[in-house]
Amino acid sequence: MPVIGQRNYILPPTTDTFVSLANEEFTRKLDLTGFGNSWSKIKIGISCAIADTGGGNIANTQFFVGLSSGTAFPFGSISCVHAVGWMFGSAAATWTYNAGAGNPYYSAATFRYLRRVGVTETNGTVGSVTISVPTTAGSLQRRGFIEVMLAQAATTVAFNAYSEAAATAASDVSFEQFMYSTSQGIGGSGTPYVLEVQCVGGAAQSLTPGAGWNTNVLDTLDIYWSNPTYSLEIYAIATQFTS
Repeated sequence: MPVIGQRNYILPPTTDTFVSLANEEFTRKLDLTGFGNSWSKIKIGISCAIADTGGGNIANTQFFVGLSSGTAFPFGSISCVHAVGWMFGSAAATWTYNAGAGNPYYSAATFRYLRRVGVTETNGTVGSVTISVPTTAGSLQRRGFIEVMLAQAATTVAFNAYSEAAATAASDVSFEQFMYSTSQGIGGSGTPYVLEVQCVGGAAQSLTPGAGWNTNVLDTLDIYWSNPTYSLEIYAIATQFTS
């Protein structure tokens, strides 16, 4: 089950609480009162890091961020009711270890966007983007930045995602900086900046699941990390949506 812990940082808050996932899933119901499935855009920002391996890559690991229908059967369940989101890395992704001048980080070179019902997935084409996430080790304790944008129009869902650039993966993204970055671009304009450096992201992609794709209300934040040995630590989550 998820583990709750604390870490100390140089930047405020200097003591931060986290939730650790190892082959686990975090779900939380969103307050979409008055919206239902009629929202236009939803953006999810995550402050996170990945457990340090001491120098090795992490193989066969999926990192899903998106929305699901309810908390009982989310993305990771074989009985998934409905989930839509962005998969960092392909189905069997390798997260590459980068020494990072004393503050190591991981990078994944692919993404795919998808819809899942049960074990059936409607996938977008695997694309190329270098996502960077800091490790939990190094001379500076760090929190990284991941952002996913979902937009719907009729039966089409558009996807985009960003992470901090490799140039900033060796730095700590404080809670204040994280909130500032996630507040950018909900209207769809521009790429967010972290630590005054432009984030990196894949080209916007779209998926046409067909009529009735959103019959089961997508009302739950859903984060899935599949590796049982090296955990994902989540320090903060921010969501924004527009009608």
